[in-house]
Amino acid sequence: MYRRFYRGAAEIAEQAQRDFDRRKNSLRLLSDLCGSAVIMTISTYSESQMRDESIVLFCFLDYDRFMNEKDTLVSQNDEDRLVIEQAFKQFSLETNRLERAYTSLEEQYKSVQRALHESQTMMSGKLSELEFIGRYLETILHHISQGILFIDLTGTVTTCNEAAEQILGKSSSELLFQPIDKYFNNNFFGFSLEDVLKSKRCPRSSFITLEKGDGKQGEVEIEATFVTTDRQSHSLDLKMPGTSIQGILILLRDMTEVRRLQRQAERNSRLRELGEMAAHLAHEIRNPLGGIKGFASLLVHDLTDKPQQRQMATNIVGGANDLDLLVSGILSYTRPFEAKREPTDLQAFIDEVRQLMQADEAWNKKIKFDIKANNEEGLIVPFDPQLLKSALLNLFVNAVQAMPNGGKLTVTVGRDAEHAIIRVEDTGKGIPTDNLDNLFTPFFTTKEKGTGLGLSEVHKVIQAHHGSIEVNSEVGIGTSFIIKLPR
Repeated sequence: MYRRFYRGAAEIAEQAQRDFDRRKNSLRLLSDLCGSAVIMTISTYSESQMRDESIVLFCFLDYDRFMNEKDTLVSQNDEDRLVIEQAFKQFSLETNRLERAYTSLEEQYKSVQRALHESQTMMSGKLSELEFIGRYLETILHHISQGILFIDLTGTVTTCNEAAEQILGKSSSELLFQPIDKYFNNNFFGFSLEDVLKSKRCPRSSFITLEKGDGKQGEVEIEATFVTTDRQSHSLDLKMPGTSIQGILILLRDMTEVRRLQRQAERNSRLRELGEMAAHLAHEIRNPLGGIKGFASLLVHDLTDKPQQRQMATNIVGGANDLDLLVSGILSYTRPFEAKREPTDLQAFIDEVRQLMQADEAWNKKIKFDIKANNEEGLIVPFDPQLLKSALLNLFVNAVQAMPNGGKLTVTVGRDAEHAIIRVEDTGKGIPTDNLDNLFTPFFTTKEKGTGLGLSEVHKVIQAHHGSIEVNSEVGIGTSFIIKLPR
């Protein structure tokens, strides 16, 4: 505003001086009194009106001083008083008008400021809400047990969660916003990605086999769905137009553990049926077997004077005893176990079983027996000592028989979050891969004089404790049994 007042001040002052020569003394006094002043013509009056009516507007830099001493200023004569009073009245009117305009502008400014503040507050709330929803959805995405991949129409991976990383063996930093064919071929997921992206139709499910980091193979179920949006999504950036979402949503589910549990359930079902049949046969065999053994015993007693015939009768009795032992084993296997758990120091218990094993005459002294605790001394686990002793002795005997020329038998005691773990390892001849699935099946044996009930008995004992047993073996290197018991 002051810049407008000062513009052309010199020219206006000269014109005023020519028009009001007779007021020089009053203006000089007014100027001396107020320090400095600028005379500006009022735009609402013409030049002729200004000359005729001699109306001027004084804009004083020191307005308060002028108000206090204006009476003295205009006391020179009545004509000067009249001119100055008219000018002051016009100045007051203009000042009031400007003040009202300023007040109105200030109110408008405050209103705009309030509206802007409300908009900013609302926008901040929306952004915070959007950020929370983003974190919420991301947390859910990364905690889903199934792997999730989203591949857009260009073949670029735009979504990948932690489960997908574990299943595929690739990190998100490698996969995200990279072409899928950079790491996997076109038919990797059991269908052609190119065909699906072109036709926008894909099969519901397929199965693939992947090799895991530990060298084992696992089965993965693939469920694919083509995703498309009917309407465009709106971007937060107003400069960017909305874009439709289209692509393939792939769900990956690791079926390795499920398949293992299915095989275990099928095996348990077969074992149960086989056990029922074996129990029935054992009862049917035991009845006539008792008669055979009794009559053969009588022959042994009556044929004392005929050694050759007596030996034959003796062989019949021995065969009957062996058959009776097998029948007893079958009946024992079919009889349900009821584990009577007692809190027991696991390492100390295994050491007792080792001493019992090494005291047997059949123990091969060429075999080195080690127990490793892995800092698990004093690990207390509830189990049935008699049943677990029977199971461990079975495993130890098998290990000794697998190392006729000597070797090393190692028992390692450990734990995880929920289980106590017993690992029994030998350096024997190993078990062929084809036999591993049938290892715990009753009557399955690769030994010439084996009954095939030893390992099935071990399996039954561990099941009675609600535990699990697994076996890993490699021909020429050795075999490892891993037992897990609930703590």
